[in-house]
Amino acid sequence: MATFAARFKLLRSLHNLSAENCQRFGISRRMVFSYENDKSNPTLDKLVMAATYFCCSLDYLIGRSDDPEYEKFLAPAEEAFFSHPNTPKDLIAKYKQDKAGHPIELVPVLLRDYEDVRDTHA
Repeated sequence: MATFAARFKLLRSLHNLSAENCQRFGISRRMVFSYENDKSNPTLDKLVMAATYFCCSLDYLIGRSDDPEYEKFLAPAEEAFFSHPNTPKDLIAKYKQDKAGHPIELVPVLLRDYEDVRDTHA
């Protein structure tokens, strides 16, 4: 599953996500290095957690497709952000404005940043 190792490492890098911060979606620091060095394979639930966090398809993550389908998987994450009771309307408007200036592969990163802003000020 070398493709998974490379893609996981790439996505983690795109998201500026440290190995320690992968605990946000249930993957320990030790497992991050094990996955990225192709020493072990993630369980299905860990794959789903990672794909959900990175807003990409499982097929992309494991190498069955070269299309991450960001648009398809970003929509539910955005809807959760938009409908969250602590997300103010002005933050939603700013996110939508900023989103237009980002390449699609970095939009999930932008969304996570906006979620952090919301959660810090809630």
